[in-house]
Amino acid sequence: MPTPLPNSTEVRTWSRADAHLQMVQATVEDGAVVRLVPVRPGPTPRLPAARARLLKPQRRVGDRLEDVSWDGAIREIGDRLRTIRSQGSETAMLAGARLGTDSAGSVRAMAVQMALGPASLHSHLADHGAPWIRAAELVLGHPVALQADVARAHYAVLFGANQVVAGWGPLEAAPGMEAELTMARKVRGTKLVTAGARKTPLAAGADQHLAIRPGTELWFLLGLIRHILDNGWHDVQYTDDWTQGLAELTAALAPWTVDRCAGICGVSGGDLGGVALKFSRAAMAVTHLGHSGLRGPHPTLTAWAALALHGVTANLLRPGALYENKGVGPTQQLMAGLGSDKAPRLCGMPMLLAQASAHHLPDRILTPGHGQVRGLVTLTADPATELCGPRVESALRALDLLVAVDTNPTSTTALAHFVLPTLAPFEREDLRLLDTVVHPRREVAWTPALLSPRGDSRSTDSILRDLFATQRPSLKSPFGAHLRLKAGLIARGDVMGWFDKALAETPARSLAALKREGWDGGDVDRATWRVSFADNRIRLLPAPIAEALGRLVEPRLGAGQTHWLETSSARDAAFAAVDRDDAMDPGVGLHPDSGFAEGELVHIRTRAGSAQATVHLNPELRPDTVDLPAGYVVPVARLIPDDTLDPFVGTPSWDGLACSVTRA
Repeated sequence: MPTPLPNSTEVRTWSRADAHLQMVQATVEDGAVVRLVPVRPGPTPRLPAARARLLKPQRRVGDRLEDVSWDGAIREIGDRLRTIRSQGSETAMLAGARLGTDSAGSVRAMAVQMALGPASLHSHLADHGAPWIRAAELVLGHPVALQADVARAHYAVLFGANQVVAGWGPLEAAPGMEAELTMARKVRGTKLVTAGARKTPLAAGADQHLAIRPGTELWFLLGLIRHILDNGWHDVQYTDDWTQGLAELTAALAPWTVDRCAGICGVSGGDLGGVALKFSRAAMAVTHLGHSGLRGPHPTLTAWAALALHGVTANLLRPGALYENKGVGPTQQLMAGLGSDKAPRLCGMPMLLAQASAHHLPDRILTPGHGQVRGLVTLTADPATELCGPRVESALRALDLLVAVDTNPTSTTALAHFVLPTLAPFEREDLRLLDTVVHPRREVAWTPALLSPRGDSRSTDSILRDLFATQRPSLKSPFGAHLRLKAGLIARGDVMGWFDKALAETPARSLAALKREGWDGGDVDRATWRVSFADNRIRLLPAPIAEALGRLVEPRLGAGQTHWLETSSARDAAFAAVDRDDAMDPGVGLHPDSGFAEGELVHIRTRAGSAQATVHLNPELRPDTVDLPAGYVVPVARLIPDDTLDPFVGTPSWDGLACSVTRA
């Protein structure tokens, strides 16, 4: 636990409070971080939101929450979890996106669920890149988050085109990429094309911007592939030597001509065909699917189409295109070993990296019988506002036990039976080891705790360790005896000690050395070739993709529907609403020709529900688009149906939903 720092103390540390990772100078006054300044060129990190904090463990008594001791809370929660399990029902954990910045908490959560037996860890991976990982597994044979080498490419196509402000994710953290891309355009003559419903400042400075309809990235990519194959612009030697399924891919794309795909996207066939020509002729070309690129109605098909495009043009697993970064330690090899072929199945689909979609939880809670979830522990997650569909609150209220581990009051803590306060990012030490695969450099950093814990808050890592000590590990596990035993050792042991062993296989050598030096890194081998199939060939059209592609139909507006909804175009890199101030709310963006006035209150309706928002007119927006970012004041998740989850990974259709807009 750190000693409180004197006022105006300046400390160099790594910012983990948002989607960016960078060295910053942190100024601390009166026990709070008041200023963050990047040490190296890059975006200015956000300050932690000045919101109310949870300070003490609380237990629900009747209709109110009352303070309780940590020992009392852990003991009673443990008793109730054991009772639920002894009755044949299941308990589950929900890991929020913010847990991804807490390496120790993330590892402990995964170890606990593997050791306890049932496949019980749900997460928001489905909303933050799972389609990309699953598609890579189908194409390459192992789950991996391939990186887009935008700054080295000669021709780059960016989807969403808000990467500078909202971060380069999902699963790609690249602060400073804008500066590198700008240099590449000046020195190498890199051509930049952007595609999205909103012309952002980055898009405005591109060589070409295509204003496509929300959720149509899949058809944009299908049109490119089809046009390249029709004209023989694919790389024949690469596809002959290193891929499988080119003939099958060509046949499967027969319905999706470039003109048809362009019409679905709302652009001209000539523009789409021109991108196909330039992409295939570039020495190194790459597409980058930003936050909105993988949140349309068919996210895994979209991810596959991007991989197939790179495969037919020899831009897969090479510099200046898509490459694999193995990270800095054995953790990535362990995760890649958690393939879907041997994973437990939940709600009809295999778990990905030992995680199930968060959006399957309402079904698991409300459906009686085998596998019904009666107890839930949320880890810096707010399912009451983050999960899609109309049944979320009723599902949470139906639980026998709801435990919310969080830093701030949320809609979920208001429903919880127990609320346990955990540490904010600057109040805990951390070792950035798990997410090194999503950075363009081989780098690992240790982050010290700058501030003393607020109130009686504890680390998520220690909370899970204490809860695990109250349970009886299962003798059976869907992950196998070997992983179950290893997970049990980690679940009850010292996670930082395990990290220290992992560091022994990296240039950093040890945790002590890393603490002295603060950071260790260097460039990565962008030419790594790793295909896990026995024939060492890329699968251009995996069988599950071919089946889904055969069922694909183009989107259409229904009766009374006039617009297409986009909810993933965030205005900042925060992980969740709790990280934002209400003053940051962007409202709903509409084109000036929409017939609505600036500041007017409107209703947005989809077949799943409705929401009310204040209009902000934006001439850089497509006239048929409703731009309503999730994660701010408006409960956008209530507009998203939960009956059309992606059949591969369980991602909802956040973008491309047909909707109507009326005056409130």
